[in-house]
Amino acid sequence: MKQNFKIMVLNAQDLFIFLDKYQGDNPRELTEIKWQLASSSLLNNKPKEKCEQLALTIKEADPDVIMLTEVGGMESLKNFTSIFLDNSYFPMTLPSNSDRGIDLGFLTKNENNYTYELITHINYPLPAPYQRFSRDVLGLKLFQGEELKSIFLNVHIKSKLDMKKTDFQGRGRRIAEVKGLIDIYKKLSLENVPVFIGGDFNGHAGPDACEEEFKAIYETDLIDISTYAEIPESERFSYIYFTKGGQRFEQVIDYLFVSEKYKNLIKKEECYFPRYRNLDGSLIPIPTRFEHKNFLPSDHYPFLVTLN
Repeated sequence: MKQNFKIMVLNAQDLFIFLDKYQGDNPRELTEIKWQLASSSLLNNKPKEKCEQLALTIKEADPDVIMLTEVGGMESLKNFTSIFLDNSYFPMTLPSNSDRGIDLGFLTKNENNYTYELITHINYPLPAPYQRFSRDVLGLKLFQGEELKSIFLNVHIKSKLDMKKTDFQGRGRRIAEVKGLIDIYKKLSLENVPVFIGGDFNGHAGPDACEEEFKAIYETDLIDISTYAEIPESERFSYIYFTKGGQRFEQVIDYLFVSEKYKNLIKKEECYFPRYRNLDGSLIPIPTRFEHKNFLPSDHYPFLVTLN
């Protein structure tokens, strides 16, 4: 890999961008009302200003590979890339098992001289009674010439919501999905290249106070890069959770893992959780009340890892 290869993990929160009714040349000039009317989908387009803010964060961080969750399919990802990132990234996604249309995807920088291969695991068998992942473990193999250089596994673990009241906090499914993820990792690690596992884990998967469903991760050689990089606790969070009573908690629920034997690749001082900015460049304040989250372009902050 070249020097300073950067990986970003980003939950883009409902990245739906459908413009099938728009006939012009510059959709960025649309008002928000016309932006929404440009789509015939029953799903709202992600607000245009929030798309601009997400793109600003990406441009500032300048990652080589972005591991995205909550992507509204290839059409949305292509539109985001062409309209807001000036086609500087190549979009890749595949349909998942999501019942909300929020899939997994990758953006890879066009200027890099790599080739890629996507791997889907939508039919990967999980322990009964769950059968399949609720979304996918979307894999990306990165090649330089004929040589495999690294593998990325993008995941969006089932949330703790249990709408049917049949699986408390979704725990049974979450345990099954983590087990399936680890099985896939073990098979791919035989390729003897770095395998990066990243995405939205919808829970505390770090080594400190690790939730039960994630303990299988630490029965392997995987390390949580955000902990290994020794990011100060006051800056180490990707999500802010508010209880019904308004109590506020800062959490890491978006992670990137890699085998301990590749930890020397990590530039610890250049790993951090980027914060969002307004279009004038000013920082958007960290939410202190639940309603403040509406000012963010996503309810998750990204995680950026730099490799040497």
